[in-house]
Amino acid sequence: MVAGRLMAKIGTIGAILLSAALAAGCGRSDDPATDTGGPAKEAGCLLTMGWEPWEPYQYLSPTGEIWGFDIQLARTISERAGCRIEFERDSWTALLEKIASGEIDFIGGATATPEREAFALFSDPYRSEDFALYVRSGDVSRWSGGELRDLLESGMRIGVTDSYVYGDEITALQDDPEFADGFVPAATGDVNVSRLLDGAVDGFIEDIFVATASIRREGLEEEIAVHPLVLEAGDKVRYMFSRASTTQDMVARFNDALREIRASGRYTEIEDRYLR
Repeated sequence: MVAGRLMAKIGTIGAILLSAALAAGCGRSDDPATDTGGPAKEAGCLLTMGWEPWEPYQYLSPTGEIWGFDIQLARTISERAGCRIEFERDSWTALLEKIASGEIDFIGGATATPEREAFALFSDPYRSEDFALYVRSGDVSRWSGGELRDLLESGMRIGVTDSYVYGDEITALQDDPEFADGFVPAATGDVNVSRLLDGAVDGFIEDIFVATASIRREGLEEEIAVHPLVLEAGDKVRYMFSRASTTQDMVARFNDALREIRASGRYTEIEDRYLR
């Protein structure tokens, strides 16, 4: 991704917040934020979706409702597939453990890896993910280098979220003993923001939509800036299903519903609502 595209994408993120109440059943809703455009195919399917606050993909409204692109798309897919969803909130690391044990059925925003495939099944990709490096506004010129490796060699401490997958380039650096200590894991992305302001890290890596929403929400536009270094594009993300509590047939039903939603234009409506 070129620098111009990165800055343009950052600038397109709006503050659109739409109410989306939890579906109690599988029928159509009169609320445009929850209407799937068609009735459920069959009844009797209940799934538990794990989530963590990660605006604009997954977050709570001021009135305590669960909103976001990943959430709304999952609701829409599930209803098309003949299911309804209950939600369970936890940290990303804890959610992965619950997927492995079968305590929850699926989560959104996941990258498929060989390690995860041992305990999880994956849907078709449903969105892309791009990351950027964020630093204190006064330190942009302090950290220079053509690659992330150069910044780490200069002593930069980079905040990351524990158990996140940031793409092959960053994963290789995290696994390299020479650079591993330069990455400082945190339970959530908000911790990385606090650590940057406190000086505990010199920068942090985050999805550009998520970072922009977080910085705007906290009023930190003057304190935090995006570093000009262009990171490798992230992987396509998927819904991750527990092998212990779901089946490949369930994932196939999700994939069929996702294809139908894309073809109908409903996917674009949800994307426009949360990511434009």
